Amino acid sequence: MSAAAPEESLARALLGALRPDFAEREATARQLAELILDTVAAALPLTRHDPAEPALFELESLAQQADVYAWDGAPGFDVVLTRGLGPRPPLPPGPPVLDGLGARPERSQQRGELKRRAHAGARRLLEQSRELAGGATPATAVATHASLLRLVGLACASSALLLPEDPQAGELPPGRAADLSREMEERGDSFAFAQEEWLARLLTQNPAAAAAPAFRTFYAGLSQSLRVASALRDFARAADSGTLASDPEALLGALGTWQPVRWMALRAGAPPSWMEALCPAAPAGEAALSRLARECSQALDLFSRLWFAGGLSLTGFSALAALFTARCAGIVALWEELGGGAPAP
Repeated sequence: MSAAAPEESLARALLGALRPDFAEREATARQLAELILDTVAAALPLTRHDPAEPALFELESLAQQADVYAWDGAPGFDVVLTRGLGPRPPLPPGPPVLDGLGARPERSQQRGELKRRAHAGARRLLEQSRELAGGATPATAVATHASLLRLVGLACASSALLLPEDPQAGELPPGRAADLSREMEERGDSFAFAQEEWLARLLTQNPAAAAAPAFRTFYAGLSQSLRVASALRDFARAADSGTLASDPEALLGALGTWQPVRWMALRAGAPPSWMEALCPAAPAGEAALSRLARECSQALDLFSRLWFAGGLSLTGFSALAALFTARCAGIVALWEELGGGAPAP
């Protein structure tokens, strides 16, 4: 009898983490096993300290699969957390994705820190996948998915540091989180449906973007950030009140719509001063819920720079969107670890 394929063996192990009465149990185990093994395969070169760029490019391409959802199979991971996995204790928070990447001013230092985190994240994911294969539990499944999200998020952000710096990137637009918050409050639920208005304003105020053939393709994914911003506000408010928001579906959707291969011509490296401003070190001794609230606020600050973009360069658009996506990945990972979506014991 031939040995089972690796994805079949891992899927069988993952069944042990899923509730017996979960209708999509087998489909979810298969889909999650494939995602984990694809991510491990992409990350393996990082554990050998091979050149980081090809590995991170491949990891970034897996962002669309991070939600686990399949049209004819597994539901989204938000459903898996709530209905598919059993009770589980909160887990120790993992390392940040972006906090501290800009703690040092030189681009070479920022690139070095990015690669150090990628190497560490790859090793962590490999260890967790081996633990899963030996006998999955709800806690180990969540820990592995959170590590996967962080590694993919780091890959999404890597273009800002690994691509050649664009000398025409221009100035980093100021954060206008307070103005964004006020506008979201005034518009209410209709804010999530302001895509056409946003696009019209960007094209009017930014002739360079309007003239770029790939911009509308880029914007098609970016426009989904409106509903992500509303979810981030809910996450921040819940964390500030000492609780966890209930639904990460929109934030996972930020990864599902990340398709830079469709607009590669827009991408270039960001100035190191941008990374200093957008990825400072986290406060010392920060509590986990405070960290969650702060990261949501920083993601909203990033989005405010896009919402009020004005004359932003094409590099600016792509770099800010990359960092926004990476923030969302890290926020969902932390939320999962803190017990987000877990059923009551």
